[in-house]
Amino acid sequence: MKKYLSLLALPLFLSSCMGTMGLTGKVKKFNLETTENRWGREGWFLGLNIFWVYRICGVLDLLIFNSIEFWSGENPINGNSPLVDIPMEKVKKMGFKEVDMAQVERINPTLAKLHINFPNGDHVTFDVIRDGNHYTVSLMGKQFFEGQVGQNMQPPHYAGVRK
Repeated sequence: MKKYLSLLALPLFLSSCMGTMGLTGKVKKFNLETTENRWGREGWFLGLNIFWVYRICGVLDLLIFNSIEFWSGENPINGNSPLVDIPMEKVKKMGFKEVDMAQVERINPTLAKLHINFPNGDHVTFDVIRDGNHYTVSLMGKQFFEGQVGQNMQPPHYAGVRK
């Protein structure tokens, strides 16, 4: 029986959380704002740990609130939307060759932010506007890229840019 329970618990230790951990963040914020005295904060921290407040909030975040955030696009506790990594082949279709990381932050059903980090330390944030199955990527109000949701466009159409 122990063997089966260990196998069921293994994914919990080998996976990572993409959620914002809203409830745990609220407890941490409460702990930091309760008192200005560092010894008082330590006392609250120990009390919250002894009575399993951090553990219970962490489990609730992992199993309930982060799942709601994943499926709905918004955390019910803090109202934040998750950052989602984008595969590099999709970023390369936009004309970027060397990219460290690209993430999408959903603002609402029709608006998102595309964050791109480059190897030299530069960072660019694009606005992404979706209208039905069509989306537009712009930078500082200038249209940079257009595309269709769910379709592989060959070759991609770069608005105002000749390749």
